[in-house]
Amino acid sequence: MKKRLLLLCSILFLANLENARSASHAFIWDSTDGFRDLGSLGLDSIAFAVNDSGTVTGYYVPVDKFYQHGFVWTAATGMVDIGIPGGGDSTTAVCQPTAINAAGHIVGYGRQVDGTQVAFYWTSTEGFTTLGTLSGSPDNGNTAYAINDLDQVTGNLRFRRSPSYHAYLWSPGMPAPRDLGTVDGGDYSVGYGINNSGRIVGAAVASNSTVWQVMNWMRRSGMTILGTIPDSIYAQGKAVNDAGQAIGYGYTDTSGVGFYKSARGEIKFLRGLGGNSIYATAINQQGIIIGSATDTTGKTNAVMWPTPGGRPVELETLDPAFSTASVYGINSLGQIVGEYFPQ
Repeated sequence: MKKRLLLLCSILFLANLENARSASHAFIWDSTDGFRDLGSLGLDSIAFAVNDSGTVTGYYVPVDKFYQHGFVWTAATGMVDIGIPGGGDSTTAVCQPTAINAAGHIVGYGRQVDGTQVAFYWTSTEGFTTLGTLSGSPDNGNTAYAINDLDQVTGNLRFRRSPSYHAYLWSPGMPAPRDLGTVDGGDYSVGYGINNSGRIVGAAVASNSTVWQVMNWMRRSGMTILGTIPDSIYAQGKAVNDAGQAIGYGYTDTSGVGFYKSARGEIKFLRGLGGNSIYATAINQQGIIIGSATDTTGKTNAVMWPTPGGRPVELETLDPAFSTASVYGINSLGQIVGEYFPQ
């Protein structure tokens, strides 16, 4: 019995050691200082966004919890837990930041201790403001995906007059989020990116269709389809900068297709590395795009497109640590954040 117990303890120790070695860590990278491991307040950590001051947000997985907690990181403070929307904590409470603006205000979504999923807006002085408390379902889809420097927020929420989820526009001081509707009377829409002019890109399902397409919303023209990706079964606009350059990706039955679109041009497809998957995840004010692409061996590589129409640069050529990295955010200084697996 004692030998079995010792064997079990040894197995558990080795398993925990292997898990510790394989845990991903949030990082920030720039061309001057290279990789900086942001560590974690628990197990895995991932960075999703960085502002021009170098403030980073993302989530980590606490050692004693099943779900993620949000963090904000600065060089001065290190990684700091921002809490749970609605207050309190439990083993099922969730906080997942998605974006940060110049003032350090963060948006995202989470699950409160009562099980309600909510979109949130967070500041260091006021804490959480929650949106989308209509449904008590833990998977009701209320989200905030993007914020601009004017504190305008978008994502998707369930509104009382519709059983489905719509993109919205909200900022502090508004009595309620503005329902942006759908395309041609369709059922669903979601905002994934917003620039400082209030232009939103995302995805929508038009009437008489079941296919998500790239959505564009502007105050004057309302919601329209930004463009189509041939044979796609799902497509979305992921981000838009102040020059009106939009990026995103779509899926076909056989591939992933990354795209960009200038303010007035047609959708154009990003160059890849010879594989069948290309994904654009972020664009900065200078038009530099980051994302991923598979090569001819099937390996997924973190990449950068210095110009939308140019060839991708494998980020591993800039720093070997990118060989295990996924990239999610880039600021105007060229600082990149994401997750990687320390060697």
